[in-house]
Formats: sequence, structure tokens, C-alpha cells
Amino acid sequence: MRKPIRSQDKVKEDMWIKTACNICFNNCAIRAHRVDGRVVKIEGNQDCPTSLGGICPRGASGIMLLYDPNRLNVPVKRTNPQKGIGMDPGWVEISWDEALDTITEKLRKIRTADPRKLLGGTTPLLMPSVFFMHHCFGEAFGTPNFNMGAPIHCGGASHMIAGLMHGAWTRMPDTNFIEYYLNFGCPSGFGAYYSLTGMVRRMADARRRGMKHVAIEPWMGMPGINSDEWIPLRPGTDAALALAMVNLLLNEYGIYDVESIKHRTNGPYLVGADGRYVRDAETHKPLIWDLADGKAKAHDDPALTDPALEGSYSVGAAEARPAFSLLRERVKRYSPEMASEITTVPVETIKRLAKEFGEAAKIGSTIRIDGQELPYRPVAVGYFKGALSHKHASLICMALDILQEIVGANNVPGGCLGMSARSFGYPETGYPSYSPSEGPDGLLEAGYWLRPPKPWPLLNEARMPKTVVLKDIVPTSQGATLAAWGLMEPEKYEIPYQPEFMLRTGGNFMMGSFDPKIWEKVINEKGIFMASFSLFLDESTELADIVLPDACYLERLDIRPDWQSSFSPVDEWAYHIRQPVVEPMFQRRPASEVFLDLAERLGMRGDMYRAINKQFDFKEPYTLDPEKKYSWEEIVDQGLKGYFGPNHGLEWFKENGLIHWPKKVEEVYWRPFVKARTPIYFEHFLKVRDQTEKLKKEHGISGFDTSDFQPLPDWKPCASYEEKRPGYDLVGIYYRVPVHTFTSTYNNPWLDEVSMMDPYIHNIAINTKTAEKKGIKNGDWVILESAGTGHKVEGRAVLSEAIHPEVVAYCSGGGHWSKGLPIASQKGKGVNPEWLIPLTWDYIDTVTFNLDLCVKVKVTKKGAED
Repeated sequence: MRKPIRSQDKVKEDMWIKTACNICFNNCAIRAHRVDGRVVKIEGNQDCPTSLGGICPRGASGIMLLYDPNRLNVPVKRTNPQKGIGMDPGWVEISWDEALDTITEKLRKIRTADPRKLLGGTTPLLMPSVFFMHHCFGEAFGTPNFNMGAPIHCGGASHMIAGLMHGAWTRMPDTNFIEYYLNFGCPSGFGAYYSLTGMVRRMADARRRGMKHVAIEPWMGMPGINSDEWIPLRPGTDAALALAMVNLLLNEYGIYDVESIKHRTNGPYLVGADGRYVRDAETHKPLIWDLADGKAKAHDDPALTDPALEGSYSVGAAEARPAFSLLRERVKRYSPEMASEITTVPVETIKRLAKEFGEAAKIGSTIRIDGQELPYRPVAVGYFKGALSHKHASLICMALDILQEIVGANNVPGGCLGMSARSFGYPETGYPSYSPSEGPDGLLEAGYWLRPPKPWPLLNEARMPKTVVLKDIVPTSQGATLAAWGLMEPEKYEIPYQPEFMLRTGGNFMMGSFDPKIWEKVINEKGIFMASFSLFLDESTELADIVLPDACYLERLDIRPDWQSSFSPVDEWAYHIRQPVVEPMFQRRPASEVFLDLAERLGMRGDMYRAINKQFDFKEPYTLDPEKKYSWEEIVDQGLKGYFGPNHGLEWFKENGLIHWPKKVEEVYWRPFVKARTPIYFEHFLKVRDQTEKLKKEHGISGFDTSDFQPLPDWKPCASYEEKRPGYDLVGIYYRVPVHTFTSTYNNPWLDEVSMMDPYIHNIAINTKTAEKKGIKNGDWVILESAGTGHKVEGRAVLSEAIHPEVVAYCSGGGHWSKGLPIASQKGKGVNPEWLIPLTWDYIDTVTFNLDLCVKVKVTKKGAED
């Protein structure tokens, strides 16, 4: 950091401040140049080994967020009692004291009567610090209803499968050694999504080294234009393609990693006629048939030497087969011809992809890294929203991960790595320390899944819901997709209370959920009082009663801005500081500090400190004492010293910006070092299915179709394929671009300028030949009418060959209407996909609560409507 320079008799300030970005959840390390109290430039921090000193357009545009004249600068309250979409709330300015007094009075009454009546909501953009502080407040308050995150934009199904198969929140390719990358709809740059700026450069380096990148998705988008080959397929058919490739590898080409399947997966587990493991009568452990001496043994028996993968065996009164043989038999139905008919990918292309992938895996090869000889499998399957934004998301993710598991390419050099799944900690302290381990039935259990110390157990017991998000009924579910139903009909789910107060921290839920009319109805009919921390008066604050002016990331100090998505899966660990580059301007205040103020006013400061200790994994002797009072800076200092030692507190981080150290081979490529098996047969899903079905029967609950709780993957059609009404002949899909973050960046003038230069971001992409058949020309205004909601959106058509002929595509995040966002709400600045997406069981993946984002639409040229 440069010190202020004295020039004659006055001080001229010219300094660089190290901090961390937060325009998206990658939290890249940055440096901000401040001159005379004003930020004039933001650039990447060259000292950061995860982002590699890079910065994306969003990060560079942070200046425009900081100084945006449309920012909310003072607390406001509603004067118009009527709430509705596009309705003027009649905002009037109030003081912070009036705002907090009003909020405190209402919260005090709720906490005394029933804390569960407080509902919270936040956004993953604030991950982890403000996000977890939001949760700390909810935990201290005593409400279980503070976990409403990003119901449809989040990758719930991928996170669940990553936990089960990679011991991590998500998974990414090993860019240091990969040679062949199959990318199913991973949206940004070269097929990276997390740790974006660094991973894009690493992926580019891998391609220079010779890696082949194959992008498989309906819309070419960013991954496709940066790939070696783009293969268009129908939306939601990824599983059919993947299972056809598995079939070819197992049953025609004979390319699969026998030793890995035998000793590193549950493929040898014996399965009875009922689809369940055959277990030892005394220990209840799953059994494996040992070919060496012809008898069944427990999965962890040290005398087990040669597990059977094929055949049928008698174990007591049961006839059993290895799970692998059931998988091999299941995928036979997915011939290349069948998959081609489903996906529109040519038969020969499917066969070629399977052979290329299998041969590139180099099964049986090894590599020596840091003195360790390890399996070398230089192939990976990447996927995210493009593949999993569908009704049967869990089955799709299962199929895609099994494709790479059968060649032994998970969590070994060259393959697909669980992101930061294992850590030995900073060398001087040993923190943070966690590791995947052997869980129930010998299967992999994550050591860190989203937050420490011990993550959410991926398979809890199903029970009647305690929260309005209804997740308890389905233990594998993610996100808050069903919160609207829990709020509208609590009695149906035997929820004995009705939330009265919603406290929002960021997040534009009216544009990030589903049909906005549903949330409008919930808020109005249930009379929920809403207070929101927000940077802008956006679409969601239109329904609020009080809005508090939040500080942006350049104006605040955070406990710990890093979480797993900040980390590259390879090379080094890095933890950053996020410190204010300027003090909060006007009357803006950081939400985290306001939470502490509210906790003090409510007399729950000690409970708040206990929650902070837990949520942020504070270490002795630096845990917060519930009997003391700390400043915000003292709290941050305690957290840093607990992890990194007394010499690396807040002042050290302010000066140095980040701390980093090399990753060990046992951390990055942990699979050969951890005794745990990866599932390729999901027998544990049958237990969840039975529990949920029992609850449904006992309590008369409808919905929650459990047919996807099956141990083996399948392809099943989305609701859009069942739509046969005339006119609804195209499938609407949304896509993401690295220029924008969900809905939050469309009012940024720099990013708006970039978007205006891109022919697609603000427009609706249609295949050229498809458009010609409908009489639509490039630049025509068109109307999309949803078969799911009946709502219509409009935009300009842009014709392209880089899109499947059965698809129309639009960028997520556009279509704003709030007057508080004068740039974003201009006509022609994109469409809001949520108007097209219904909230019905036909569009919900019950296993994870992922919402299907593809929907049949009727496309007409504006002015040519019937």
C-alpha cells in the first residue's frame, strides 16, 4: 500500500488498497486505486494465485456501482398501503433510528410470541460473509426460516451430486493435466464457472497444451464459441446422451476402469431383487462377493481381495447381483440410435464422442506428482445450469457424473476434482482442516459442504416440515423453491405458524424465482411486513415496507470474503481480505453491522456471538465471548487470528491483502488417500423415497412425486416435451454470460455499454431457418407466450445459426421494470425469463427442488398476433 504523498503544504492522497470483489460470488482479489478520496480504477491483485491477477468486466465496473447516482442512500418507508408489481410505494425518507425502532418493535413482539414467524432471505452473491451473517441473525433470533437463497438460479442438483460423489460443494476439471473436456452447459468462458477469472486462464492454457474442449448445449453461447467443437442438442436431453455414451463404453467398447470400480465405488455391492443392498445379518453392512474364495464379505473386510462386478450369487435366502452389473444392464436401453432420436445428436457423433472420451481417459496409466505415483485420467465432464435446469435434474447430474466415474476420472490427476474438498490448513495453525471420509455404508461423506465445521448430512431423515421452504419432507432438496407454497398453505403441511415479517438481505427475488405474480400474491394475501437491505430500489423492494441503504463491497469490511468458489481446484490456497476502499457514503450502512445493532436492541447479542462462532468456525482462543461486546473490526480480527495465528490479524490483512500457500498433492488429488467409496448405484435414495411416501400417506400430502428417487439414472422428458397445444412449438431457454451477474448488474452503465455491443444479450436468439418459416427477420420485435404461465414477454429477434432449430434463447437477468433502475428498465434491455416459468409440480425436480427453466413458447412477430 502506498502512503499519502505530501506536496508542499497540502496532502495529496494516491494509494492502492487491496480488497476483494463481490459483484459475483467468485470474490476475486482486487486492488482499488484511490486518489483524493475517490476510486479511479479497479484491477486484479497480481499476488493472488487463484484469480491469477485477473479481473472480469464486472469487477472492473465496480466503480460504477459505487458511484451510481441511482443507489439508495437513505432509509425509506412505504406510504402507499397497496402493494403490487409496478405500483408506486410512495417512498418517504426516514431516519435510521425510526427505521430500526420500527423493525425492532415488530421483531421483539415476534420473538416473544413465536420466533418462527420471522422469514429471512438473501442471495449467494453475498457469499460467504454477509450471507452467513444473515444466517447468524436468524439462528440467534430462533427462526428456522432464514435459509431462503436462490431458488432457481442455484445449482441445487449439481451441489447434491457433488457432495455425494466429490465430497464438495461443486466440481471442476483439473486444468493442469486434463486433455479432453466434455462440457454440458457450463456457462462461462472456456467452460469454467467457479473461480472464474483464474479458471478461464487455466482452461485457455490447457487448450494451448492440447486439451480438446467439446461444448454440448442447445445454444452455442460463451462455452461454444471458445470450444474446439460445439454440438447442439435438445434442451433437457443431456442424460440420454450421457447414458448412451456409458452404454457404449461398458457394453461395446469395453473401456472402463475395472480396478477403480471394484475398489473405489459401490459397484461391487450386492443388490437384491428389491433393489436394496444385501447386508450382513449381524453388522448390517453391505456385502460384496469375493471371487478369490467364493463368498460374500462386508464391504470393508480387510480380507476382501477380488470383488465381483458381474454374475448372480446366493447369499442366504437372497439372490443378488453386483450393482455394477445392474448399471451395465440398465444403460443397454440407451442405444446411440435411441439417444440420437431424443437428443438430435447424430448417431456417429455419439459413437465418436464416447470413443474419444474413453480412449483419452488412458485407463491404467499413472503419473508421478511430488513423489507420489497416482492414477492418471485426463478427462472430465463439466456441467451446470444448461444441463441441470430441468424437471429431472438429479437424474441428469447422476448420469453425467457416472460417465466420468466409470473411467476412474473423479478426484485424480487430469480428471474432475471436488473443489477444495480436502484441506490440511494453513501450515502454522492447521486451519481450516477438513477431509472427505467414509460415511454410512462405506460411502463418501463430505468434510466441508458449503460451510464448516461439519456440513449438512446429505441424507437426513424425512419429516414433516419445520420451515416454510418444506425441505424437511425431502432431505435431499436444495434451495427455497417451494417457500411460496409453504407460506400460502401452511396448514396443508401442518406448519403451526404463519410468518409475519420478512427480512431481506440483497437479492432481487421478484426477478430471480418464477412467475412474479405468485410472490405478489403471497406478500399481499398473507400481509407480510417486509424490510430489505438493498443497494437500489429494485423490483423486490416495490413490495417492501422499509428499505435500508446497504453498503456495497467497496464500502464494507467482511469477516471472511472467501469461500470455496474463490479457490482454484489446483495449485494454491488463498484467503483474502475485504476492507472498505472508501467509507460508506451518505447514510449507507453495511448489513452485517446493522445485524449486530439489531441484535443489541433485541437483547440477543450473546446469542449472535454464539452463532458467529459457529457459522464462521471461530477457533480458540479467539472465539467471541457472549458476555463481552466487540466492535465489528474486533470480530473480524478474532476470526482471522483464529485461522491464521496471532501475527495474521486484521491489520496484517489490510496491508497484505491475502494469505496463500501451496496445496499438497494429498489435498488436490485426495481420492487415493481417503478410504471411501463413490456411489454409482444410489441405493440410499430408496430410503428417502420410502420415508417421503410414508409422510405423504400419513398426512395426506399431495405432490412430491418420488419416482426419481431411483438408484440408477434414466432420461425422462421435461414438461415442455409433453406440451402438444398448437402454436407452442419452440422451447424457450435462458443462458448466462460473464458480463452480468443474475439480475444485479443490468443498471451498471459500463456493463450496459458492453451489452449493447453484443448482438445477443438484450435480444431473443432464434435459429435463422426457424425464423424464416415464421416470417421473422433480424431485428423484428417478437412476442414469446409461455405455455406454462400464459404470460408474454417481448424483445427483438436476432437470427443465428448457433442455436438449435427447436429453441429460442434469452439471456437471464434482463427485462427490469423498476423506476429505481432507469438504465435496466429501458425497453429492449432483455427479457425476464421468470414471467415464463410456472411454479407447478410439472416443473420441479422433487429430489432437489430444482426448477425446470425450459418451457414451451409460442413465438409471433409483434403486430402479427391473432
